[in-house]
Amino acid sequence: MRIKPLVLERIAVAALALAAAGCGGDDEAQDACQAPSSAPAAQTALMPDGLLFDQIGTVTHVTRDESNVNVQAVSTKPLDELTVLIQDAVTAAGYRPSGMDSEGDEAEVFFTTGSLAAGQARVEESGCEGRWDIDLVLLDRAN
Repeated sequence: MRIKPLVLERIAVAALALAAAGCGGDDEAQDACQAPSSAPAAQTALMPDGLLFDQIGTVTHVTRDESNVNVQAVSTKPLDELTVLIQDAVTAAGYRPSGMDSEGDEAEVFFTTGSLAAGQARVEESGCEGRWDIDLVLLDRAN
């Protein structure tokens, strides 16, 4: 069977495109490991009064809906220290810690307010060495 030159050219172009896409993945990984961008002031203003991440890491995104405040952050602190700092920060905002679970490569810290379950912080290894992704969800006590 003989392959026509046009077919060979298309195969070569497709192979080059796939190779270039593979290289782009490395660039994306490198870009993802750059210093995180801080959330704008309009977003950080949505955080509960007294909740400060200054000792924890960089807050990258904050949202608020009808019942929850969601805070995303990045940190380079060791996991054991990080869970304690998160607990302290959320406690300073008026919530109470209600438990913690750490497995060495991820951890959760749980919170209450009054008799209600009020949220959790989930800490996971980032795709960047030495970096942790934090996802904190808290019951919005202002509503």
